[in-house]
Amino acid sequence: MSESETRSRPAASRSPSAPRPRLHRQLFSYLVVGGLTVVVDIGLLALLHESLGVPLGVATTVAFCTAVVVNFVLNRTVMSSGGSRGWTQHAVRYGSLVLANYVITLAVVTSAGHVGDRYLVAKAAVVAVSTLWNFLLYRHWVFLPPRPDVVEARPGAVDREGSTSS
Repeated sequence: MSESETRSRPAASRSPSAPRPRLHRQLFSYLVVGGLTVVVDIGLLALLHESLGVPLGVATTVAFCTAVVVNFVLNRTVMSSGGSRGWTQHAVRYGSLVLANYVITLAVVTSAGHVGDRYLVAKAAVVAVSTLWNFLLYRHWVFLPPRPDVVEARPGAVDREGSTSS
């Protein structure tokens, strides 16, 4: 098949493995970042509380907040190709997702705690499910590059105001 025939083939009939390397690389990186985040969270908690004698509530808060920042910065690097563009948009969306995850986790774990001693199972289930939806939301919403105000200037392109370039 010639090069022009390959280019003219619809995307659906091309090899299904074409978009997968990026997806696999992002998924692998997302899981590595998640693992590093857990190490930062637990390691800092243990360091602050066990070694430095910081009260448990304060140590937990500092470790959690540090882990959230580390997770945001590393996942933004892995999931976004926007460079420094979109930092505020990404931070607001990420913060919204963290808040939603917290509310869902709190609701599920405390509900399970009222029903019996299954709160740890509930927590593990929420972590497993949120790992899946977080990856999808990071990829398709949180770390999307910001939309440009004007479509790339090319003949016939239309900007947001409806003007056509020549």
